[in-house]
Amino acid sequence: MKTCNADATGQGLKGDARKAFMNGCLSNKPAAEPAKPPTAQQDKMKKCNADAVGKTGDERKTFMSNCLKN
Repeated sequence: MKTCNADATGQGLKGDARKAFMNGCLSNKPAAEPAKPPTAQQDKMKKCNADAVGKTGDERKTFMSNCLKN
């Protein structure tokens, strides 16, 4: 909406021409947002998961808890 409004204003559209432009602009699908880089917590989780391979049950739960706290 913000982008469409700015484009319509920049083109000096008014009245029916603006309505038609806004209708067409708003019916277009928004562009996909760029992927966000992983956070430190996500990186830590990946590392701990990789290190926990082969551990199961309570052993894995304890390992993951300690790993994520460090």
